[in-house]
Amino acid sequence: MKQISPVTVLGGGPVGLAAALELARFGVPSVVLEQRPQTSWHPKTRNFNTRTMEIARGWGQATYQRLRGIDTPPGWKSPIRFFDTLTGEQAGQIDSLGFLGPGPDISPALPVMSSQDLIEKILVDAAAATGLVDLRFGHRATLVLPEEPGLEVIDPQGDAYTITGSALVAADGVDSLVRAQLGIGLDGEQAVNHFVNCYFRADLESHLGGQTGVLLYVGDSTAAGVFQPLDARGRWLAQIPVPREAWEGDTHTPEWCAQWIRAGSGIEDLELEVRSVGKWRMNATVADRLTAGKIVLCGDAAHQFPPTGGLGVNTGLQGMHNAMWKLALCVRGIADWSLLNTYDTERRPPSKTTAEQSLANFHSVVQISISMMYGIDSQLTPEEAIRAAHRYGNHLGVEFGTRYSSAAVIPDGTTPPAVEDSYADYLPSATPGCRAPHLWLGGDRLSILDLFGPRFTLLTTTEGSDWLRAAGRPDLPLAAFAIGAPGLESGDFLPLYGIGPDGAVLVRPDGYVAWRSPVAAPDPEAVLYRVLTQILGRS
Repeated sequence: MKQISPVTVLGGGPVGLAAALELARFGVPSVVLEQRPQTSWHPKTRNFNTRTMEIARGWGQATYQRLRGIDTPPGWKSPIRFFDTLTGEQAGQIDSLGFLGPGPDISPALPVMSSQDLIEKILVDAAAATGLVDLRFGHRATLVLPEEPGLEVIDPQGDAYTITGSALVAADGVDSLVRAQLGIGLDGEQAVNHFVNCYFRADLESHLGGQTGVLLYVGDSTAAGVFQPLDARGRWLAQIPVPREAWEGDTHTPEWCAQWIRAGSGIEDLELEVRSVGKWRMNATVADRLTAGKIVLCGDAAHQFPPTGGLGVNTGLQGMHNAMWKLALCVRGIADWSLLNTYDTERRPPSKTTAEQSLANFHSVVQISISMMYGIDSQLTPEEAIRAAHRYGNHLGVEFGTRYSSAAVIPDGTTPPAVEDSYADYLPSATPGCRAPHLWLGGDRLSILDLFGPRFTLLTTTEGSDWLRAAGRPDLPLAAFAIGAPGLESGDFLPLYGIGPDGAVLVRPDGYVAWRSPVAAPDPEAVLYRVLTQILGRS
């Protein structure tokens, strides 16, 4: 049996579900295929960072607030602590301000520290509520049809069917079937380390004596690893590094995990319930290409990062956000399919850099933790140790500071302000290719980011009436706003966005600046038409 779907999304984890939500914003229906019978039981990832939560605001106020509602209480996002045992002596700590978010001057959103099992339930509800997403759990893809593009699938009853359509989104994880069958390789280091991941319940909170934090490392002769709080109410993860040979075996039973937890906590009679045990290997890789015709790789299918900074799922979601507006406009016939290639151009180089930086940060943190917990001299210089500690707890440059360069960005000859460390530090800039900076409007009630919807957004002032008239041309996929109009008042717009009162800025549907004119143009309608047709790849 052959079925047709405008877009098929393979993978129903956070990235696949979010891809369906993004497509729904553009009115594009999708079918999501997930081989698991239900949403994740094992918590896995914990962090939706601030930039990801900015994206989540686009999925509706209810979804954003539900995600905020599962956040951990204050005191559990910073610092990162290092102990011999959890109830023993603290050897040191690192402030992790990145998990707290940069604050309302940089973003209207707040990050979330929770667990993937809860996050997925919220995203499933949001996707179902759109009326445009067909969620199919228990459906396993067996063969990729690259020319269709499509998949051969086995349903929960064991019956086979084929599904094809305009495009395929591969969000099918580290061991991606789509990536493998397309012959797309991975660039970078694989199997750097191996971990057992244990989800358990125990009242560790009452034993901490106020020494709360986001990551609680332990290291003595009997147990070394990290405790990760999920809700400050008894739900925990333990990340336990093990040798590869042991990881490949079957020795890490719930009983083994319980023994490790008691040793690592320093509480021999701790009452606990091991709920599930998983295994994962740490990679620092990026796919050789992120697109293949009308097939797009997203999430772990596209790249995998070490856990430092919680960048894995967030980079996956932010890359997906870059891809889905392009895919939606191509499917709807608004853009030429060449636009989709800019996803690879814009996202693969910074993803490769992030993978390399994250791996270097991981090795540096290992050195710091060894030095702190065991008193062994670090191989890092003091300057290197300070920088590594700063990066481990702060990653705003990765979240907000990426600048795109592609056919979907029209440069204006300017460059964003320089920062000391592009991984950790961020300065707002409206240079084309940068994330459009957040700005409060109308007395701190509305963020300028909330003006950016599924169309391109033209920003000018009340003196830019010619731009506003030009934006009204019916064949231009534009929304236009005059900053300074009722409810949109701000005295900081012009200097922050780098234009004069009669200038204009064009923002893409993903919130990145596509083009900027500091002053008025003789024929603004012709200018906007030329800019949009160039970005959309249309003649």
